[in-house]
Amino acid sequence: MSYTWSITGLKKAPSLDGLTDVITNIRFNYTGTDADSGYSHTFAGAVPTGAPDSASFTPLADLTEAEVVSWAQANHPTDHMNEIISASIANQITPTNDDTDLPWGS
Repeated sequence: MSYTWSITGLKKAPSLDGLTDVITNIRFNYTGTDADSGYSHTFAGAVPTGAPDSASFTPLADLTEAEVVSWAQANHPTDHMNEIISASIANQITPTNDDTDLPWGS
């Protein structure tokens, strides 16, 4: 199983603790892909960033996706997401709850 992160949105406070344009929340997609089957599932999530640290603050214009991904990873454990993704992929490989047409028509 391989996993990828992507940032889909940010929320900011215009001013917080004497800093400007402080990221307060990260929206992300966390996608797992099974190499054997080719199936994948994306977990969409959000996580608060916590209080800013003026010593390591990066201005909004200078942020990279890799830096923001590292914040999301630090604040959102992957165990639960991995379980959801694995279960979804297993269901794609061997469906256990597919919709079906009514035998008597619609």
